[in-house]
Amino acid sequence: MTQRIAVIDLGSNSARLIVMHIYYNGAYNLVYNQKESVRLSQGMGETNTLQPEAIEKAILTLKIFSDMCHLFEVNKIIAVATAAVRNAVNGQEFIELIERKVGIEFRIISGTEEAYLGYLGSINTMDISNAILFDLGGGSTELTLIRDRQIEKSLSLPFGAVNLTEKFSTNDKISAKTLSAIHKFLAGQLRKIKWLNNCGLPLIGVGGTARNIAKMDQKRKNYPLPKIHNYRLGKMSFDDLYEMLIITNHNQRRKIPGLNNERADIIVAGSSIIKSLFDITGSTRLLISGCGVREGLFFDYYFTRSQEKKVLDDILDHSTNNMLLFYKVHTVHAHHVTKIAQRLFDDWQPLHKLGTRERQLMTVAAMLHDIGITINYYDHSRHSAYLIENARLFGLTHREQMLAAVIAGWHSGYYAKFTRYRLYTEFLDDQDWLTARKLALIVAIAEALDATQTGLISNVSASLQDDTAVIHIESTGSPVIEMQTIHNHIKWFKKEFGLILEVNIP
Repeated sequence: MTQRIAVIDLGSNSARLIVMHIYYNGAYNLVYNQKESVRLSQGMGETNTLQPEAIEKAILTLKIFSDMCHLFEVNKIIAVATAAVRNAVNGQEFIELIERKVGIEFRIISGTEEAYLGYLGSINTMDISNAILFDLGGGSTELTLIRDRQIEKSLSLPFGAVNLTEKFSTNDKISAKTLSAIHKFLAGQLRKIKWLNNCGLPLIGVGGTARNIAKMDQKRKNYPLPKIHNYRLGKMSFDDLYEMLIITNHNQRRKIPGLNNERADIIVAGSSIIKSLFDITGSTRLLISGCGVREGLFFDYYFTRSQEKKVLDDILDHSTNNMLLFYKVHTVHAHHVTKIAQRLFDDWQPLHKLGTRERQLMTVAAMLHDIGITINYYDHSRHSAYLIENARLFGLTHREQMLAAVIAGWHSGYYAKFTRYRLYTEFLDDQDWLTARKLALIVAIAEALDATQTGLISNVSASLQDDTAVIHIESTGSPVIEMQTIHNHIKWFKKEFGLILEVNIP
């Protein structure tokens, strides 16, 4: 049975809606995403009261979200409210108003649950083992210590980009005195958290401030890929950005490439929190997660219905299989080609001299080598490359995803045009291109050994004998077409490895 699940995250600064489609075979995919600024925490002050203007704007936004859920024929809506509503004295009254006027039932989640959901959204989409995860919102900042991919410590701090902006009036030009005050305040708050102090772990940022930091850094560096999730920048790059931000006024910040105009007034306060986290932890790098509470809520629902564990052991394998199911290609053939490619890779390791990570990239390419058929069978290897390049594959760096795309794109033969494609050339160096050719050739041979897609060649092994690379096959019949197909790769093999390719049929 297929389902469409809507997830609404009503935060202190923004309201966000995603719609996920779960297909009959278990695959899932994002089909709609909408974000609106609501600034719920603005003007709450010391009374902690949601203001009428903010309430009205939020209700209007949620009515639009409700209409979109109806248009997308959503089966289930999961809706939560976070810090602003959680801390407001009239928070529960506001939730009841939403239910009366919009017809959506919201749940107010605690800071602990918000931290957990942000963790769940990030840990299932990023290849991380140990880190400090921060979810920086408008009215709170959730901090999580991750060890061996599990939560070791977590807490919620009662300040974020919006209420910190109001507290220190950092929306426009900032004086040295104000900057000193905000740094003193943040240092005092963060030093109380003993597990942060000089831990040296990488920072993982969730939320609009972190995403805008990434976008600004990408613009400054002319980064060729408009992708935020798993983007990485070092402390020096962040410090350069921060120094630029604190000397600008509101109008000047609105003109900074990559910075959303709606965040120009709150970006200094938000980035000051990140600056303090860098200083307290002694971290040297920041990773950006484009997935957070919304994705955490979806995973919580999806894994509850499909498996016991909610934290994946292998996110790359999971997301690769999800893409394979989503594109509805011949999954038995894909798995069989992958098994053959892995055996050839292992047996010929002295020849190609590649390692475990390259084997994983080859596995991704082998699994997804035929997904381009969903666009057009002819030239489908190039279509597969495009789809892999843009797929929601988790567990790969941006460079590795480009490399996997090229490997799949060459599975029908070497295609020189790829080496002139700007996006690939920006990420891949000469050694990467050499690696891609070797791995693509192995995938091409594996695919040839199942050319009829019938599993006629049930198993293979490989060896090296003087100037010859030998493939030993086990077959349930006469693999005439497979032998004809593999013949097409003999010249490529000789050129790449300098050896004769021979197939041994018992």
